[in-house]
Amino acid sequence: MPFRKYLDSVLEAFTAFLLATMVFLTLLQVVGRYGLEAAFDWTEELARLTLIYLTFIGSIVALRKSQLLRLDFVVNALPHSIRRWLEVIVDLLSIVVLGVVVWQGIPLLLRFWTVKSAALNWSTTFFYLPVVIGCLGMLLFTGQKMLRAICSKDESLVSKEVSK
Repeated sequence: MPFRKYLDSVLEAFTAFLLATMVFLTLLQVVGRYGLEAAFDWTEELARLTLIYLTFIGSIVALRKSQLLRLDFVVNALPHSIRRWLEVIVDLLSIVVLGVVVWQGIPLLLRFWTVKSAALNWSTTFFYLPVVIGCLGMLLFTGQKMLRAICSKDESLVSKEVSK
């Protein structure tokens, strides 16, 4: 199995695990609050942490499958040659924004290492880590897609899956 397909499988399995965990934790919150009339303090915070990881790791999966939400009806009306370079410009701007988030996020991870969360008493770095990981992953895959679009003479590569 090629590394890219293996990576896609691992990311998809991890996001499925996160989604199942979040559903379980939410169900546990509801049963605890209304069924047992005893709230578990840690379930809400852990479910929130799971949602943050699911959002940013899921963004990598969506980017790899070209399923990020976008409005492209104007772009699709343009000629292929213009569309290709517009895609490259959008990818370049995305790389800049993602790079700034990663660049500014890494010092925050170190800064918040000693700050503990309320219910779990875990370092709040774990709440910021998925932002940096997700943006770094999206930055790398967007760069790969952009380079492929620049180097290729095939016009049909625009808006194709990043994982191919």
